[in-house]
Amino acid sequence: MTGPERPRDWRGSLRLLRGPFRTLVLGQSLGQFGDGVAQVAFAQLVVFDIGKGATPGRIAVVFAVTLLPFCVVGPLAGVFIDRWDRRRTLITASAARSVLVLAAIAAAVWRLEPLAYLGVVLLLSSSRFVLDAKGAVLPRLVGGPDLVRANAMSGLLGAGSSFVGAVSAAMFVSWSVVLGFLIAGGSYLLASACFGSLPAVGGLGLTAVRLGEALRQLGGDLRNGAATIVRLRQLRRPLAAVSAHRLLLGAGFVLLVLIADHRYHLSTTGYGLAIAVTGVATVIGAVSAPWLTARWRPEALLALGFLPPAAAIAVCGYAPTLAGLLAALGVTAVSFQILKVVTDALVGGGAPDAVRGRVFSIYDVLYNLAFVLAGLAMIPLWRPGHERSLLWWLAAAFGLGWLVMARVVGNWPYLSGASATVVVAARWRCACWHCCAAACWSSSFPSPRCPGQPGWCWCPGCC
Repeated sequence: MTGPERPRDWRGSLRLLRGPFRTLVLGQSLGQFGDGVAQVAFAQLVVFDIGKGATPGRIAVVFAVTLLPFCVVGPLAGVFIDRWDRRRTLITASAARSVLVLAAIAAAVWRLEPLAYLGVVLLLSSSRFVLDAKGAVLPRLVGGPDLVRANAMSGLLGAGSSFVGAVSAAMFVSWSVVLGFLIAGGSYLLASACFGSLPAVGGLGLTAVRLGEALRQLGGDLRNGAATIVRLRQLRRPLAAVSAHRLLLGAGFVLLVLIADHRYHLSTTGYGLAIAVTGVATVIGAVSAPWLTARWRPEALLALGFLPPAAAIAVCGYAPTLAGLLAALGVTAVSFQILKVVTDALVGGGAPDAVRGRVFSIYDVLYNLAFVLAGLAMIPLWRPGHERSLLWWLAAAFGLGWLVMARVVGNWPYLSGASATVVVAARWRCACWHCCAAACWSSSFPSPRCPGQPGWCWCPGCC
């Protein structure tokens, strides 16, 4: 780089919000605002209006319908984006989303659950095309030295718009799902109009024959990426950690929604509260991650990220109030975001350049699939009145995740040198004794609501 080095912090970032980049970010933000509104309206429709209450099965279906399109369409969308006119893709996909909203409105009016699922699957699949096209267009609008900050601004504004849309929709969709879908459709139309102001931003427009050849090659490319992950432990470890943490975070999210509905009768408001807490926690985690990585090695944080949720959820198990649940979910989401930032850095630095894109495609699939599996896992486990035992099991799972990852990584953040092995072994013995003692103490803790004679209640779920 010639000349003085540009600042690496956020100073001067506002000057980027001008010209075509501002148009691109505005269109993206409008579209993601509509996505947030549409997802909450869809949850209200299928879980509470048609389904008459939250159940693990229905929440799992909501997760599957809203996240699996990103798993399936994500790896395929890039093939199309590189072969179509990108500006036209942004315009057409946004306009198509406004048309697909009509199917969701029809499902809401006639209470047609299959049509609701079909409409949301198509809606979110088209959203994947918009986000992937945005990622391909952005480097053509911003110079190389500003690319990192431009991506950060785009991601922050887009996620913030989706968060605002979801939280706003949770305040009114309980009495008008149709209004939520109408607002989402209007946001998509405005996004399409914004994208229409962009200049030419690339795209090859190849023939269907060459497109078919590219699709046939996609399977082999993804297999090569998976083989790279299996072969390199610097990729296996962070991806295993973030997938396990995401799975447990999803279980906590589902628990909060279920308890908010069954115990406090909050219906969609509980869903909105869960989204709000995780959204705020995402910002806190993103801000905290650089400070933590300056203090501890990123590999050490793979294990440490499981400890705060284990403690917070264990405490919440003794008093599962709504405030305690929100606090525990917030701590878990902050820890997950820190772990995700660390994993992004480790995977980006450890993956060979030739397969880095494919590795991140598989990373994206694991990221979304873990949340879906969390909803499925709660189907056989959820029983009203047994929230405390489920919370303690979840805390134990986080504790086990910490023990496994600490053993896999093979070190501790406060140890170094030749004496580390001896001290680690001693600390492992001490940690095992503490875990056993805590398990015995938790299981024998007297329940104040136990209907039997005064004494020790050995079953956390009996009350």
